[in-house]
Amino acid sequence: MRKSTSNRFTRGWGYFVYDPFTKECNHIPPFPDAHKETCLYAVGFLSQINDFEEEGNSNRCFWVVVVRSSMRMKYEFEVEVFYSGTRTWRQILMSCVDGFAFAPHWFLSFAFEGYLHFMGSRSILVLDPIFMICTTIDYPENADAMNIMSFGYLGCSGGTMRIADIGNNDLRVWELLIPGKWHLVHRTNLNLMEHLPTRFCSNYCKRVGGFHPYDGDIVYLHSYVDGIYAINLGTNKVVPISGYDKFDISPFQLELSSIPLADNDGK
Repeated sequence: MRKSTSNRFTRGWGYFVYDPFTKECNHIPPFPDAHKETCLYAVGFLSQINDFEEEGNSNRCFWVVVVRSSMRMKYEFEVEVFYSGTRTWRQILMSCVDGFAFAPHWFLSFAFEGYLHFMGSRSILVLDPIFMICTTIDYPENADAMNIMSFGYLGCSGGTMRIADIGNNDLRVWELLIPGKWHLVHRTNLNLMEHLPTRFCSNYCKRVGGFHPYDGDIVYLHSYVDGIYAINLGTNKVVPISGYDKFDISPFQLELSSIPLADNDGK
């Protein structure tokens, strides 16, 4: 999904959904209140296979979710939802019992198992765009919320949700076992990793840039000055990924299906 905006963080003129398989691009009109005033919006996109579509029609449907966000703790959110089945926007006032405050630079959600996840300044907002309910997940115990939302990453690997952060070159990766319960799966000191440049380790602005979709040991680290490094936390092997120094990256990941298994004959 691509958004057309007048600036980086605020309102947009509309959305474009591109299907890489069919190479079709669909334009979605702006939601009704998009031009009334300038404010911050958090955006989510969820795509699923629809088992009830009539034969001959596309079996994939999607939702575009736009949340009017706030840096202050709020218990109600104005939510606009576009559903491809009806091609219309729906406006909802959604309640959050525990309250939620958006992080200033996490305005894209992570879609996982039918839910949209937004990293906030104190917790993670979990939003169901189909049944229009939401809840929150606390950050891992002993993790600094400000540090994890500034230098951390929320995504998945091997079919499980993961979150990671860096603090004083201490890299930690947690896995969500059950709702609300994080389990520490990796912890390492970057200073002890061979072939990771000293300059990168001393860079205060380095951050976790992503997870390998299938190998849970591989984490991607990024800094604007030094670029991207693939770190294997199982073997301590470091592989630089060239061509991305002086590039910024957005905290975004797609939920991918399981890696296909090869046939017995090797085909």
